[in-house]
Amino acid sequence: MPKPSGCRNCIRRRGTRDGMKTSTNSQKQQWNPSEWAGVASVWVLAEAAVAKLSRVFLWGPPGVGKSYLASRAGSSPVQVTLAEDLTVQELMGHWVPDRVEWHFHLGPVSRAYQEGRVLVLNEIGRASGSVQDFLLGVLDNRDVASLALPNGQLLTPAEGFKVVGTSNTSPDQLDPALRSRFEAEIHLPVPNVALVEELDRRCQGLGGALADSYLDPERALDPRRVMSFINLVCDAVPSRQAAVLTLAERAPDFLAALQARGVRLPCDTF
Repeated sequence: MPKPSGCRNCIRRRGTRDGMKTSTNSQKQQWNPSEWAGVASVWVLAEAAVAKLSRVFLWGPPGVGKSYLASRAGSSPVQVTLAEDLTVQELMGHWVPDRVEWHFHLGPVSRAYQEGRVLVLNEIGRASGSVQDFLLGVLDNRDVASLALPNGQLLTPAEGFKVVGTSNTSPDQLDPALRSRFEAEIHLPVPNVALVEELDRRCQGLGGALADSYLDPERALDPRRVMSFINLVCDAVPSRQAAVLTLAERAPDFLAALQARGVRLPCDTF
């Protein structure tokens, strides 16, 4: 995983192998998409992609804010977390009994399709082969896309429908045909700037500690765990107890690092 200061290879461009065509590894390492595009962070590029494009793939470590960004792409997004045992019927819809009659109940994909909402597909790389095949049609261009339901209804995507896929793993894990449906692939190797700022607002220096932990990918902290830690501390749980509950064996090093940085936790001491 690249260092946050460089964000190298954060976005893979179509027709290239590692962000840009290069003749040497040295040249490849120099590719910095956010710097080259003139923006402060790759998250700025991700926000633009989610806002302007219809099919976007976000990938990066757990907890950095991929799903949060995707959920802000439109009002009332439809979110689904995919798994190997999730079926096409659960996504598309199925018949349900209503007293003496049967009615067709729209699944999350069909509902977003029909209502023109943002469909967020979390952990898309974990989907079964049959679900990935089903998603090929869902991710088609709007002018040719359609969804044939078991009740005989044929849906076309309503205005506003878009798909944001998220994953903790590289898009290399996706079926090539499915991967090609996405208009942009964006690697988010560091926490969302908004999350870092929120942590600093609640405890000055905590967000910076989280961000700096990503300088060494092997020691990067899970942002969700750090947020849970400060929630507990602010709820009058002693810092050592809060750290053990949320960070387990990493608790001593975590608190020592905060103390060394001069971070003062609210309502508690080290």
